[in-house]
Amino acid sequence: MSTPPELTVERCTQQEASEIFYKWSTQEHWNPSTKGEDVRDVYFKADPQGFFQSKVNGEVVSIVSGVKYNDDQGWIGFYITSPKNRGRGYGIATFRKAMEHIGLGRASIGLDGVMAQVENYKKSGFTEIAWQNERRNGPITELVEQQERALAEGIAKNEIKGLVNLSDPLVDLNQLSTIEQRFSGLKRPEFVKDWAKFHNHPEKRRFGAAVLSTDGSKDEKSGQPIVLGYACVRPAETSYRVGPLYAATPEAAKQLLVKLAYEVVHAEKQQSYNIPLKFDVDVPNSNQEAVKLFDGLGWKDTFPSQRMWKGVVPPHDVNGVFAITTLEVA
Repeated sequence: MSTPPELTVERCTQQEASEIFYKWSTQEHWNPSTKGEDVRDVYFKADPQGFFQSKVNGEVVSIVSGVKYNDDQGWIGFYITSPKNRGRGYGIATFRKAMEHIGLGRASIGLDGVMAQVENYKKSGFTEIAWQNERRNGPITELVEQQERALAEGIAKNEIKGLVNLSDPLVDLNQLSTIEQRFSGLKRPEFVKDWAKFHNHPEKRRFGAAVLSTDGSKDEKSGQPIVLGYACVRPAETSYRVGPLYAATPEAAKQLLVKLAYEVVHAEKQQSYNIPLKFDVDVPNSNQEAVKLFDGLGWKDTFPSQRMWKGVVPPHDVNGVFAITTLEVA
């Protein structure tokens, strides 16, 4: 299929990407992070050449990102065509441009596909399914003040050993990318560091937490405590979005989840941020302990999607993934 002659495909500037990708994903009810700050400050930095927009007569008709993470991995995200221009070949032409940028010979190219598009992605070579995500949604005030009140009170008093803010000097950021590669298969150390730093902004309601070993075990390279799991939360349009939530044990996962909820609820009591006090958590349903955790809280699946790969599925242990980082860029 050739590119429609009236269509031009351009790379986005950082400002264009943060504005357009945020606006369009909001219109699609994807619940993106507020004001496109994640696109501007983290996603775009991961690959400044990987954000594309297509235009007809100067009007943007389609967008997509194609991010290179390393020599053998890339990721497709934000694949949207404006509703009035669908069915004209504009979207697939933009998609192909992003794929060309990543490199068709790359060993692994992934995406999180909405269910309505899964068959179309398979036709484009994304035939390997790693897992299905379930977007679990639930109230966090209830979590902190009722369901896990004892744990939240312990967190408030700093009584939970090993549970710290992600900005704590004891947290070795290099271990975070090792954890992500182990559990999800993604190799993107600089992205992980930027993501952790992005969530060290309590004044913007962005929080990060980690669980450290308390048995004295240390990382061989850094000499810092072993990180058993970490998690982040950020405000979005209609809720707060949690991601990632990586943990070696269900107990650590629960501690991280309640820690993030406590921080948001506590901050809201000081000054409202005018965002519903709910969490959205994209959970691989093949992690039975994760499903059990959120079933136990009564949080329902509101938006399923599939993690799909073209080429090799990177080795991973999904049992440590209690929430993916983000649907937009994995």
